[in-house]
Amino acid sequence: MRLSVSVLAGLIASAPLAAQMPVVPVPASLPAHGDTPTVDYAQPGNWICRPGVDDGTCSANLDAMRIDAAGARTLAPYVAAKDPPIDCFYVYPTASTDKTLYSDLVPDAEEKRSVHGQAARLGAQCRVFVPAYHQLTITALRYSMAQSAVGKAAPNFDFGIPYRDVLAAWRSYMARDNHGRGVVLVGHSQGAILLKQLIAEEIDGKPAQKLLVAAYLAGNVGLDQASFKAILPCTAANQAGCVVAWSTYFEGYDGPRVFGATAGGAALCVSPAAIGGGRGTLDGFLGKPSFAPAGDPPLIEMAGQLSGECVTDAQGAVLRVRVEPGPNAELLRLGLQRYSPAPPWGLHPLDISLVQGNMIELIGQQSRSWLTKR
Repeated sequence: MRLSVSVLAGLIASAPLAAQMPVVPVPASLPAHGDTPTVDYAQPGNWICRPGVDDGTCSANLDAMRIDAAGARTLAPYVAAKDPPIDCFYVYPTASTDKTLYSDLVPDAEEKRSVHGQAARLGAQCRVFVPAYHQLTITALRYSMAQSAVGKAAPNFDFGIPYRDVLAAWRSYMARDNHGRGVVLVGHSQGAILLKQLIAEEIDGKPAQKLLVAAYLAGNVGLDQASFKAILPCTAANQAGCVVAWSTYFEGYDGPRVFGATAGGAALCVSPAAIGGGRGTLDGFLGKPSFAPAGDPPLIEMAGQLSGECVTDAQGAVLRVRVEPGPNAELLRLGLQRYSPAPPWGLHPLDISLVQGNMIELIGQQSRSWLTKR
């Protein structure tokens, strides 16, 4: 599975929820990635999070200060499900700052930050499984872009090694942990690319499809209406076994875009905030700003301050985000812009963050629907 440099460029924008994209210098040469042996996911140490395995990445404080469009503040404690009936299998985006082509299996601070910011809150609805994998690193992608910019041949990157790991983790999970439970698949950017292939090869039209509660593929690359044969886009909150996919851009931005386009059919955009189409209120979470009161919890929940709608145009289909009027509107817009490395990438680092509350609620509804119909 190979991608163009323009698409690879977009993948380095997958910053964690609570920080901007880490600055990784462009190396003069790309060091060998070393050995990437087949990973044994029967070993608990090869998972970042799973039942019984957590170094704090998925259990760190997720409490938030809920701030509505009028500026009213309400404490919003995070509550983990005590005995969730379903599982969530999550593949994190490009985050590794390792200096090699592929990452090692020891998560660095940015990988952990991505997992905490995007996956930990899923524990409100499900058991969370997060495999460590040999991902293409930020270093490798920056090097590829730099080579291309000066007219040199870029390294011949593909996703064979990362996909090999994710596939092995999935098969290990299915053999040892699933036991007929419903499962939600969640991936962002590089993670969404890998899960797209996994779904097509291991789930779509296969026996495992009956276990699929939903798939959430954020910041997707090349995902269209024909990507899957038997798995359909979600159109209703009580629909299980379907796919939700989106890439996020500000309303009004009309420049070139890295995400939300395909080489062939119509790009897929299904908003977690308006599953049946149209505009919906976004329920997002961000790290608290530096000027927040010291006693505030580590996150802010943006309630009623943003809305979004999937819009199709000549470039494809994306989730257009609008900052709603209010006392914090301009401050919020400026804050969100800080997360965008360049206009063509839109709000890619925040694809999951901006709709995380919507996702959690929707997963709950889909879980109940799946359990009712099983």
